[in-house]
Amino acid sequence: MKEKDLKSVFISSILSGHIKNNIFPRTSFNKYHEMKIKEEGYFRNFDLVIAIIERRDSSTAKYYSIEAFDNYNNILMRDSLLKQFARRERCRIDWIRFYPIEIKSDNDVLDRRLTNQILNAILTFGRSILILDEHHSRRIKTNRGLRLLPATIIGYTGKDDNFEVLSVFDRLVTNGIFNISKRRLARLLIDNGMGYSKGDKIYRCLSHIHRINQKLAFSEFYHEEVKFEKHEIEFIRKLMDIDTFSDKKQLKDLIQETTNSKITDYIYL
Repeated sequence: MKEKDLKSVFISSILSGHIKNNIFPRTSFNKYHEMKIKEEGYFRNFDLVIAIIERRDSSTAKYYSIEAFDNYNNILMRDSLLKQFARRERCRIDWIRFYPIEIKSDNDVLDRRLTNQILNAILTFGRSILILDEHHSRRIKTNRGLRLLPATIIGYTGKDDNFEVLSVFDRLVTNGIFNISKRRLARLLIDNGMGYSKGDKIYRCLSHIHRINQKLAFSEFYHEEVKFEKHEIEFIRKLMDIDTFSDKKQLKDLIQETTNSKITDYIYL
């Protein structure tokens, strides 16, 4: 069927609960769960974005599971996106779960563009959901290579508005560029003679810089304005007071360091 028709059938399936092994919270049986389905005009580059709003009375952040911890960490990494939606929907930022949807009808070709679209979803929302038409669904059942994609894949059964989950990628990617390993950082500090007495503080500083870099990368990616939090602005101001080293001097030192090197210096017995 056409992509527009597949999208319509999928939305019907979500609302009616006709997805086998459903990954979306059922909102019709829970007064605290609310579902918002946004078309591609709301978020650019995505066919659909499903937002689940899980309302809670408690104002305390509870790290009761790895998933909960990832969700709170995700708020820190993607706060601009979540704050914008929270203001529009008048809800708390930690109540929101986004599910970006990419829809592929049987008229669509599954090529290298698909991996870019999945990566786009992960960088933006931390997860990716791929919806496949009936013929593509049959292919993926026989070709397990597609299941290696970092996306949850849902296939159309060909009957009414019934879908089924074909594979699940249940990791929420909270770091879009790279992870900073505290253990590896400790080893690097010790190996370079600095010890680890202030390792935790150094780790937090590097994590803040990492988060700021990701905001800048997100801004470049979507050409959107970056909004820094108050503590981030204060952190950047403190960075401005630090004396930095010259790139030219570092380059000169590196060249000088290797000028008189002999080939035997690189041979290990």
